[in-house]
Amino acid sequence: MTSERPVARLRLTPLLAAGAVMQLAAIVLYAVNSAHQRFSPAWGWLPGIALTLVTVVACWQTARTPGLDRVAARLWRSIGATAFFVALGNIGDARQSVLDPARATQQQHDTPTAICYAIAIGLVIWTLMRLPLDRRGTTARFLLDALTITVTVGVFAWYFTTRAITSGSSQHTTVPTLMLAVLGLIVALAMIKVAMSGTGGLEQGVLRWFAGAAAIGTVGGGLFPLFVEVPPGLSGSQIFAPATMLCLAFAADRQRRAVGGPVRPPRRRSVSSIPYVAVAATDGLLLWVSGESGRTVLVVAAAASLLTAIVAVRQFTALRDNGRLLRRVDQQLTQLNDYQAELQHRATHDGLTGLANRALFEQSANEMLDAGVPLCLAMVDLDDFKTINDRLGHAVGDAFLAAIADRLRTTLRTSDIPARLGGDEFGILLPGLTGDEALALLSRIDEAMSVPLKVAGHQLLARASTGLAEAWPGATAAELLRRADIAMYYAKDNGKAQFAVYDAALERTHEADQKLGAELRHAFDAGQFTLAYQPIVRLPDGLWTGLETLIRWPHPERGFIGPDLFIPIAERTGLIVPLGTWILHTALGQMAAWDAEFGPGVAPRELGVNVSARQLREPGFAGEVREALSFSGVSPDRLVVEVTETAVFDGGVALDTLLEIVKLGVKVALDDFGTGHSSLGLLRTVPANTLKVDKSFVAGIGGASEEAVIATAMIQITDGLHLKAVAEGVETEAQADTLYQLGYRFAQGYHFSRPLPPAEVRSRLTDGELARSTVVRN
Repeated sequence: MTSERPVARLRLTPLLAAGAVMQLAAIVLYAVNSAHQRFSPAWGWLPGIALTLVTVVACWQTARTPGLDRVAARLWRSIGATAFFVALGNIGDARQSVLDPARATQQQHDTPTAICYAIAIGLVIWTLMRLPLDRRGTTARFLLDALTITVTVGVFAWYFTTRAITSGSSQHTTVPTLMLAVLGLIVALAMIKVAMSGTGGLEQGVLRWFAGAAAIGTVGGGLFPLFVEVPPGLSGSQIFAPATMLCLAFAADRQRRAVGGPVRPPRRRSVSSIPYVAVAATDGLLLWVSGESGRTVLVVAAAASLLTAIVAVRQFTALRDNGRLLRRVDQQLTQLNDYQAELQHRATHDGLTGLANRALFEQSANEMLDAGVPLCLAMVDLDDFKTINDRLGHAVGDAFLAAIADRLRTTLRTSDIPARLGGDEFGILLPGLTGDEALALLSRIDEAMSVPLKVAGHQLLARASTGLAEAWPGATAAELLRRADIAMYYAKDNGKAQFAVYDAALERTHEADQKLGAELRHAFDAGQFTLAYQPIVRLPDGLWTGLETLIRWPHPERGFIGPDLFIPIAERTGLIVPLGTWILHTALGQMAAWDAEFGPGVAPRELGVNVSARQLREPGFAGEVREALSFSGVSPDRLVVEVTETAVFDGGVALDTLLEIVKLGVKVALDDFGTGHSSLGLLRTVPANTLKVDKSFVAGIGGASEEAVIATAMIQITDGLHLKAVAEGVETEAQADTLYQLGYRFAQGYHFSRPLPPAEVRSRLTDGELARSTVVRN
């Protein structure tokens, strides 16, 4: 919004000060000579002549002011030229006051002087006729008002002139002067009406000086001799002509200082006072004349004037009411426009954060792309935002999103456009940047986000996965969004809190994932998944102590698809939640079937089930575990929930859910221990019963290797904390022997058994091979 500059005030420059001194000198000279002629009458004209030339200079300076509107410059040049011809006319009057004082007193001009004054008035009229009128109806109103003033002043001029002739007064020669006064009034009215229409950038202060010049020049110069006895050789124009020029000089100075600032339009009036003043003046003259014509004429004239006044008051009241109604309509229209602007803002902005919404975001992106502006688009998805909503409530979650929006506003450039696209997903348009430049800006945003946010009394840390796509010739907003979305999910799949830039390889991976995701949903609905169970054995004799449940997908066309390929896609699409529920119920149901068939002495003692981080963050997951245990009839202490360190690293809802599960009597195992973020720190917060040492530490074990050192340290930790340690990925007898010597008493791997389908587990239990496992060598 453009800030308004202060309105220009009157400033007495040296030029204007000289003009004011000349005006004072003109008044003094006239007063001295009117009492007793001490100086030649020509001296009374000199201040006015000098002041008129000052006005010429002021008008030409204003016309040449840089930044002045072209029409306004032409107007001021014309006023300057008019003042110049007025100066020539004043010189002629000064000459005549010396040669013929009587004619000068009666304001009878010689031919050259009259021509100068006529040219001055003609110049003004011609200039006003060339000025365009900005508002419809201005021309008609001007003509009507000008006609009203002309008729009124003409009647008064005719009356006083006729009276002077009838009475034999020597002032009958004022008729030409009165005609000039009528023309002057028309010119003044035209100038004011045109200025009020907004032409030429004239502001209210300039208009007031114009009005003052018109009033002084016409009333003083034209009507002064009718009411005041003027001594020979003197003229009222010696006082009023310089005063008129001084007003024009002040108007020119104000216009010059107002250039470049906002133009305050004149206040709109619902009722024009010109017709009423004209009618009142004419009625007054009518009553004056009627008083000299007898009582009868006076009564009729008084009645006519009274009726005219009543009609005028009635019309004035109606116009005032109409004006009040129009102002009320204007107010309602203004309110309606405000409501429309508010609705438009709501339609294009997010109500919670105040950022642009998806519609405005895509519209802005398309406009930038159509304009050929270099553009990068970033998709920002908050990591683990659901945890905040679940732990602290949706009110805190909403406040957190609003704080994120404020952080974006303060970090981004003014040309960037952040938007909330839905949920915890934000978009950012980065115009004018290439991919590398956009990454640098996003790095600064990430640094700003690393500062904890204080939200509703909580210190919260914002972590986000960001995908970036750079526009190309022919790009569309929808395609740019899709590419940034692919890059964002790639960043999330690779550990979260990362940046990723779209490229063709991501596209191929994404397409493959999309296709596999669709097949994954179909496989789940068609019941294609099966479960396998890998034994956990005791060292050194290989006795089965439990089973770990593993999911298998025998694809009808692709064959076996490993969990490491489809489980991440299931987590990303949310299918892991129903899939995990199916695994839990199916595995516990199988455990119950073995118990029923073989009894507690033969059936496996414990059954491990893998649970993902997504499942732990689901509200009510602990209730699902309780329901599955109750439905199957399996004792809670025989179920082992296996979780990775990453799933519970951040604590929050996942850890709270795990604590609820432990309260049911279920055991917890930390799977793939040693590969997560902060394993030792987790042992103090996670209620684990078992540590499953990752196979990467088992594969190279032997002698004084680093793996042996780490494995030794882990068994010492678990012994000290009274935890059960299970070595994963044991594939050779040598590895098994070494682990036993290091202190491990439980292991799992292909050396002991591959994952077995339920039927084969039942066969092993039937054959009584539970006491010794069959070693499977690679």
